[in-house]
Amino acid sequence: MKRLLLAGVTVAALMLPVSSLTKVMAAPLFTDVPKTHWAATTIYDYASKGYMKGYEDGKFKPNQPTTRGEAAVIMARTMGIKLVSTKRPEFIDVPENHPYYAAIAKLTEMGVLEDGPNFYPNAPLKRSEISKMIALAYGVEVDNRNKSKFHDLQQDFWAKNYIESLADANIVKGVTAKEFAPNQDVTRAQIALLTKRGMAFKNQIDSFEQAYDLLQKDYISTVNTHKGEEKKILELVNEIRTKKDLQPVELDPFLTQLAIIKAKDMVKHNYFEHYSPVYGYPWDLATLFGYEYVSFAENIARNFIGTEEVVNAWMASPKHRENILDAKHAYMGIGFEKAKNGKFYIVQHFARK
Repeated sequence: MKRLLLAGVTVAALMLPVSSLTKVMAAPLFTDVPKTHWAATTIYDYASKGYMKGYEDGKFKPNQPTTRGEAAVIMARTMGIKLVSTKRPEFIDVPENHPYYAAIAKLTEMGVLEDGPNFYPNAPLKRSEISKMIALAYGVEVDNRNKSKFHDLQQDFWAKNYIESLADANIVKGVTAKEFAPNQDVTRAQIALLTKRGMAFKNQIDSFEQAYDLLQKDYISTVNTHKGEEKKILELVNEIRTKKDLQPVELDPFLTQLAIIKAKDMVKHNYFEHYSPVYGYPWDLATLFGYEYVSFAENIARNFIGTEEVVNAWMASPKHRENILDAKHAYMGIGFEKAKNGKFYIVQHFARK
């Protein structure tokens, strides 16, 4: 017979979406971008959304270097931000009547661009420069503990950590396996692909599919591959709470992300306890990843067969039952992870904000 193991504990305590202003339109056919071009899909997607435009002669000029001013405009468009600034930048070479002023001013105000005295809007954009802009624009955590290493980046090079952190996140790549060419110009085709990767990365963060681990100094995957089971457990828990005249709990994707992290941690480090050798207690993990709460509780289980079985087992245990029926709890998250032996570990988090 399969054996169900569980435990419960509680404590009292704590890509931006693209703007609708960007209209999707029929993309023109550029004479110099055949469908076989390596960046054709991205270029035509960008043209249809108004992120980038072609030239009057019908060309896109994918191999032409991108200027710093053009890069600011493209990035602002992909971020979907309103180009309204409360502070004028100090750049003496970007007057208010400059065609790229609004985008440059807004990105400077947001800290994506470093202010004054010169911006050099017409200068070609370098690979090192776009790396820093992408990290700041799309919220990539930058640290000095990176797996990616390039021989042409000196230890004291100003963009080294930006580049290697983005390479770890699979947003930028080297021109070879060991060389990045930080001073090489960024072409129009390349900036389209790079900003697309930046947007995709931010979307994963906003969708709780990735999380930055401050202890490991790295991003970890938190894709929820068990939404059906999560929904079923939510329904079972709320059915039980309703019968007890308690308010139903709401599914919280952030709590689910924390539960996935804990489940992965138990499988990775082969333990079954509320205290993690890496993150400490459940509320420590929540605080580490920035989840604010007033009260926090955790139920865990393993070797279960189905969702009803594990919920029934929790309800048969006084401590788990107490967590499920706690009137203070308003939010719930569920995380699953399969061990090498095929058995699942399940984590249930409750919280009140």
